[in-house]
Order: sequence, then structure tokens, then C-alpha cells
Amino acid sequence: MGATASWVHQVVSLWLILELTDSALMLGLSGVFMSAPFLITSLYGGALADRIDRRKLLVVSQGIATLLAVIPGVLSALDVIKVWHIYALSSLSWTVAAFDAPARQALIPSLIPQKDLMSAIALTSVIRRGTALVGPMMGGLSITAVGVSGAFFLHAIINGVVLVTLLGMKPQKDEIRPRHTSMARSILEGLHLMRTNRLIFSILSIEAAHTLLVSYQQLMPIFARDILKIGPTGLGLLYSAPGVGAVLGSVFLVRVGDIPKKGRVLFITALLQPVTVFLFGISPWIATSMLMLMFSGLLDVVGGTVRNTVLQLLTREEMRGRVMGMNMMVHRGLGPLSGLPSGALATLMGAPLAISTGVTLFLVYAVSLFLRIPELHRYPEGEPLPTSSQAPSSAPP
Repeated sequence: MGATASWVHQVVSLWLILELTDSALMLGLSGVFMSAPFLITSLYGGALADRIDRRKLLVVSQGIATLLAVIPGVLSALDVIKVWHIYALSSLSWTVAAFDAPARQALIPSLIPQKDLMSAIALTSVIRRGTALVGPMMGGLSITAVGVSGAFFLHAIINGVVLVTLLGMKPQKDEIRPRHTSMARSILEGLHLMRTNRLIFSILSIEAAHTLLVSYQQLMPIFARDILKIGPTGLGLLYSAPGVGAVLGSVFLVRVGDIPKKGRVLFITALLQPVTVFLFGISPWIATSMLMLMFSGLLDVVGGTVRNTVLQLLTREEMRGRVMGMNMMVHRGLGPLSGLPSGALATLMGAPLAISTGVTLFLVYAVSLFLRIPELHRYPEGEPLPTSSQAPSSAPP
């Protein structure tokens, strides 16, 4: 439900920014105010998730997120909300998310056997991607039904339900990992692991490039209003289309279970998913656009689940929070920031050509990366799983 709330907030915020400014650049700039605090604090959040009870960290972060969700609703109801209010509140919310996301991801492997890890991550994706289907639609419909202020209050209510659910959960043991090193050294240990492990570095690298270059979410309001001419309700449908494909992809992964040749799946999805985004960008028809977004969501969730699984398998328990923090940094932290170059390009050359340019650059980078590091598409051939007893120290020399 927390992801549902986030989608509602994103759709409402972007629509309001467009209505207030009528600027593609301002839409892209909104991503800077989300990305910057997330990028700055996510490494710290990942290190903290390796030091304290991850469940308690989730409760605190969700409580703060609920309080922050009420403010834009009040400002909108009083008709005093400005663009800078949206930017400031987004920055605060994404700072909180930088502590929440690594803890959530790092907790998964401690709850299930390793052989079921990929199925568990896929099942989590079913739930999370299902919200990508419902959340945007809720955001668009709520704007139409109750206005912007009512939609913001809906976001706050959903966050409150999530908080109550967390508080009502029966506590389970989550190992507290006391550390005798400083927080700064803990962060350096995580960075050293990324730098010295070619596969971890490659996966994070391709994730970062994909996030920055294969960007279309922040430009969706332009496609809905100016190109496809389908309004706010249609905008919600556009945002929901990838969720349909993602749910189908997640269900497929749950039924299949573990995929032995994970590297091949990484290679195929890294090439095909951007092509669907390219086709969406040049489509003038709503049916084609929805279909391409659906296939994009399907391929994205399959590739993303495999990447996440490989990262979890390559990482020891005591380092997992930091690696997940880095993963969240490039995946979620860079995501909104990608709206700035895409927004600037859209201002200069139009939204369709901006998307096509980004996709082309990513495909060039992805192919060169797989050629330089062949063990990436061959994984897991010759890759032993790390254990605390056999793995070398990850501390920097």
C-alpha cells in the first residue's frame, strides 16, 4: 500500500506542476528535488540498516512519511500551494525513503530460504507492481473526482494505513548488528565491495544507465495532454499500463521459480525493454502506446527481479543493507533525476525525440558493457555464492 500512496502522490504532484507552470523543464526539475536528497542519504540509510533493527527503522520512517503526506493536502485545500512547496516536500519525503528502502530490501533474504529467494522477490514485485497498476489510476481518477487537495489527502490516508499495519505486526527477531567502526567506515566498506566485485559493479552500472537514459515517466503528462489528448484520467491509465505488464511478468516469475541462466535474462531484457519505450515515444495512437508500455513493464520487472536476485546472492548478510542502499541509490535516487535531462531535451526537441535519444544512448552503453564483461551474461557460471565464513573482508585497505 505504501507504493500505492507513492504513485498517487507522483501523479497528483506532476499534474499540479504542469498546471501551475505549463513547463516540461519544471516537470523534469521536480526530479532533482527528489533525487538529490535520496542520493545524498541512501548510503547512510543502507549502512544504518546493517547496524540496527530493520523493522523498527521501517516503523519510524513510515511514521514520518505519513506526517509529511498531510501537508500538501492542507496547502492545496487553502489554495496557497506553490511549486516550491511541492519541491520542498518531495525532498523531505525522499530523504525518509532513503532510510526506508534499503531496510525493506535487506530484510527479505533473512525471512526465506535462499533457494526461494527469486520467487520471493518476484512475489514482492507482484504486490509492488500491482500498486503500479492501481496507484496511478487512483491518482488520475482522484484528481477528477475530488480535486488535487482531495487526492493529496488520499495519499496521506493510505500512508496512515500502512503505518497502522506495521505497528500491529507481531514482532519477529531481526538480528541487531552492533558495529565497532564508524558510520563513515561502514559506508566505505560498501563502496569498496562495489568497486572490487565486477559483477556487482556491472549490475549497478547498467541499472544507473537505464534509470538515467530510458526515462519517460516524468514526461507522461505531456503525452497525455498534448500528444494523445486524453487528460488526467488518461494520464492515470498511461501510468498504469506498465503495471499491467509488470504484474503479468511477476506472476510468470513466481510460477517459474528460480531461473538458472540469470545472465542471459539480464542481457535479453536490457536490450528489449528500451525498444518498447522507444516505440511508445514515437506512437501517436493510445492503443499502441498502452501496449508498448505494458510490454515495457513486463520486461522491466523480469530484468529488475533477476538483477535484484543476483545482487542478493552475491552479497553477505552483514553487507546487504549497504549493497541494497547502493542499489536503491541508482534505481530510485537517479530515477527522478532522469527527468531533468529528458525535460530539457523535450523542451528543445519535443518529448518523442527526447525519449528516442535516451534509449539509443542506453543501448550503445549496454551492448558495450556486455561485450567488455562477458561473465555478466554468463552468470552464474563459475560464480560461488558468498558466505560469511569464506568471503574475504570487504573493508578497504
